[in-house]
Amino acid sequence: MDSASQKTTPIIFKGNTAEYFGIWIVNLLLTILTLGIYSAWAKVRRKKYFYNNTLIEDVGFDYHAKPVSILKGRIIAFIFFFGYSFSANINPILPIVFMLILFAFIPWLVVRGSIFNARNSSHRGLRFDFIGTTGEAVKVFIVLPILIIFTLGLIIPYISHQKNRFLMNGHQFGLSQFEMSSVVKQFYKVYLVVLIVPLLIGILAAIAIPAYQQYVKRAHSQNVVNMPNVQPFVAIHNQANIVLAANETTEVAEYPASESTEVMPTVERVYSDNGPAPESDSQIAAENAEQVSDAEVIDETQPQIELTEAEQEEMLEEMMRNQQQKSEEKMREMMLNPAVWLGMAIGFGIYVLFIFGFAGYLQARIGQLVWNNTTLDKLSFDCHYRARDFIWLYFSNIVIIMLTLGLATPWAQIRMARYRASKLQIVGDVDFDQFVGDKKAEVKATGEEMAEMFDVDLSFG
Repeated sequence: MDSASQKTTPIIFKGNTAEYFGIWIVNLLLTILTLGIYSAWAKVRRKKYFYNNTLIEDVGFDYHAKPVSILKGRIIAFIFFFGYSFSANINPILPIVFMLILFAFIPWLVVRGSIFNARNSSHRGLRFDFIGTTGEAVKVFIVLPILIIFTLGLIIPYISHQKNRFLMNGHQFGLSQFEMSSVVKQFYKVYLVVLIVPLLIGILAAIAIPAYQQYVKRAHSQNVVNMPNVQPFVAIHNQANIVLAANETTEVAEYPASESTEVMPTVERVYSDNGPAPESDSQIAAENAEQVSDAEVIDETQPQIELTEAEQEEMLEEMMRNQQQKSEEKMREMMLNPAVWLGMAIGFGIYVLFIFGFAGYLQARIGQLVWNNTTLDKLSFDCHYRARDFIWLYFSNIVIIMLTLGLATPWAQIRMARYRASKLQIVGDVDFDQFVGDKKAEVKATGEEMAEMFDVDLSFG
């Protein structure tokens, strides 16, 4: 039967900002006052609020984790992180050893963290579960990422597909298992856009940046030569060139007769290019004498500057101070110019849109692929995430959070949760009586807390 003709059940999020802000601000203050100890209780309160306010047929989810278990896991994770942070003071190799240990334990962290989250989540009293194995996680999180080097990154879309499929297929609701079909080709289409756009930008940057650097170098060189304080050095340089030319001319005139035959062809070639050659050595000597006298006259007209090394250093320092003063004046002028602030704001906005553009695009497209190709027994899912919506949410959320110094964080979290729920619905006849479950053993929170501390991604979609 076509899914379009089947019954659809929306997922509704009814949380509101004012209500959640009270929970959030209390959690923040108590966490600060207790030096982080209350963060375990804060996490349970936060998750319970979002779970309880996410409804299917007017019934919310529930979260059952115990704060003490989370606190124990966080203490272990903090000890490991503390050892990693200060290991460099003992031996520079130790941080690398810690990272290798963490890398080797990533599969275990993913599996244990997923089991903890699933078994502490329920709907209508029926618990979720995670049955993925550490061996499967080793393949997805260790073996495949190593192949990125040998495939020049072409395997990245496949890794993303396998990670999402491993996490989705490992979850159960009661004894019923989620199943995501293979859609590797569609993952490559999504990542193709993400790879092409930076490539085009890189090509443009490779052309524009060197050209701009050459322009800056030429402009800087002209500014240095035209600086008033540099003119005495230019005059000294020109004077030295004139004296050197006069000395060279004198040396040619004083060559002995035995060497004159070797010099004459050169002299003749020079004069042949600039006019008739002189007829005798006496004419050459006369012309050389005139050049020397002209050089002496020029020398007399040039300022005779003799600077000691200390005076030269003082002059250079004065030049640097003048340049620094001019730079500071220009900076003050720029900071007082509204157009500069407007340009900076526009530039920052473009940068943020660029960063969040890729994040929003991946979230929307990958989320669609995962949910629209997943089933739970006779139920399927219909996901309508849109890239432009995610981009706008990410961009506007971060701007409002910055402008409010973080106080808008609850508003942003509620806003994102409401959007995700509104774009996801269940397709099929929802009969929760058909789902059965059994008692699951309690799982420690160590894996989840370490994964959270070291930013190991446990999410899917």
